[in-house]
Amino acid sequence: MQTAMNNQNTKYPKRTSSTTSIVAWVLSIGVHVGLGALAFLITWSVIKTAEDPPPIVTATWHDQSSQPMAFPVESTQVEEVGFTLPPLPEPHPRVVQDGLALLASTTPTTMPELARRDEPTEAAFMGLEAVSARNIVYVVDASGSMLMHLSDVVKGLEQSLFDLHKKQTFAILFFQKDQVIAVPPANRLVPANVKNIQNAMRWIQSGDNVITVGKSNPVKAIARALRLKPDLVYLLSENIRGAGQYEVSPEELLASLDSMNPVDSRNGRRRVRINCIEFLTSDPANTMRRIAEIHGGIDGYTFIDRSKVSR
Repeated sequence: MQTAMNNQNTKYPKRTSSTTSIVAWVLSIGVHVGLGALAFLITWSVIKTAEDPPPIVTATWHDQSSQPMAFPVESTQVEEVGFTLPPLPEPHPRVVQDGLALLASTTPTTMPELARRDEPTEAAFMGLEAVSARNIVYVVDASGSMLMHLSDVVKGLEQSLFDLHKKQTFAILFFQKDQVIAVPPANRLVPANVKNIQNAMRWIQSGDNVITVGKSNPVKAIARALRLKPDLVYLLSENIRGAGQYEVSPEELLASLDSMNPVDSRNGRRRVRINCIEFLTSDPANTMRRIAEIHGGIDGYTFIDRSKVSR
């Protein structure tokens, strides 16, 4: 009987020993799986960190305003960084040169790389300033009476152009007899950048493009200027009424201008302002002054006496 019991125990081992083995096996598997997962996470993190590119830093630049911006920096911040910040640049001065001072100067006009006006709607020609003028046409007398002084006017014209802002546009017309001499490109306004200004001045001063001759009538030149739809016309003439076969009465001239540049019924203003520079000779009929009062406003007229430009 004892032998039978021993055989039975051998055939069926104790359940406690079997359960312990199973638990140990499960724990072993769990530990190995956990270690494997941890190793995978660490390896994946390292690989991802290595593959991620560095962040890209971009800078956006804006046009500077006419007023310099100040950026206060405390001294403690500068000491921590370990360098000295450069001083802020001085504000750009507004340069407006008087036309008469220019005529008296023997120094040739300089050609800056950039226009010098801070405001894109200001202009000045031979000392006569204007505002709210983005598009400008210069109409200049080239009759025989300008023979000795046209070079001075051209110098003042060059100074006026380089004083414009690069966002402004311009065109130049000379008149003699009853004809118009248009500086290329004709029939359109061009931006007041260095290239366009230099091209215009080179054409004016080259060859026989502009030669003073005869008497003049300004009507065709003014009409052509107004067709360009500028904001402002600078009209410079020694004798706006002309003479001989080209003479026009003040009443005729004023009537022509009134039809070409009528009052806008919506705001009671003329579409184009005409600023007048009476040069060398005073007109007893005050024709230029009257044109300026009607089309250019109270500050739209100036007179440059012959004695101020005599050599």
